[in-house]
Amino acid sequence: MHDTKALVHKAITNEPTLTGYVHEVRVSVRRKTLGMTIKPGDPGITVHVPAGIPAERVVVLLTKNRERIATMLMKSRQYVPDHPVKELVGGEGFLWLGRSARLRIMDNAQVPVARQGRSWLLLSRDARARGGKPLIDWYIREADAWINQPNEAEYWWRRLRTGRPMPAVRVANIGRTRWGAHDAATNTVRLAWQTFQFPPQLVRHVLVHEFIHAMRVTGPAHGPNFWRAFERARTGAQQEVQQLNELGCRLWMGDTTLDIKPGSR
Repeated sequence: MHDTKALVHKAITNEPTLTGYVHEVRVSVRRKTLGMTIKPGDPGITVHVPAGIPAERVVVLLTKNRERIATMLMKSRQYVPDHPVKELVGGEGFLWLGRSARLRIMDNAQVPVARQGRSWLLLSRDARARGGKPLIDWYIREADAWINQPNEAEYWWRRLRTGRPMPAVRVANIGRTRWGAHDAATNTVRLAWQTFQFPPQLVRHVLVHEFIHAMRVTGPAHGPNFWRAFERARTGAQQEVQQLNELGCRLWMGDTTLDIKPGSR
């Protein structure tokens, strides 16, 4: 694997037409085809290659896809991450299903975090010392209950008419780079807690995205068959991706500061 990575990286570096296009090369013994990914803000694409693939073959495929790579880079630079750091003080805003709720610090609270109506998120003063964790735990708990209502996850799975058992749907802290993930081995869909800052229609977009993976459609992971199935389930799914990217680069990822402003409550 190390030889493949070094040879591919050298071949790409020696090809002037690919200068500035590639950020990283990753090799997988399970991969059969070339893949390309990019995260917002990355300086170039990550190339995923099968172990043992001839380096010149990779260069040929990348050269043929220069226009697609250029488009990927343009979109990446358009959606540079700008995730806020939240102050745990009264009045700080937090999104829940697209609506903003202001933080209210409470003394002698019975639970670390609770919602009060649509406008307030109550945080125990004692819980502030734990940073963002009590809030993340709250998101996970509330989001898990919301997505597993009968008219949410079950509804969208029935709509796909797959004949397969529905995956278990769980909300979890799965990192900062994915809104959701499907584990085929356990038939489980995990949704990132951060996802539930989006409006409901975009949460459903992420859920259905992972459900399409659970259907095991033929072809590449995000190829034409995937998008055909996605569009059948959600008309306008490809347009929703742009909204997801625009809003997603500004969502809270869990970073907090404990600096307390004079007079804050």
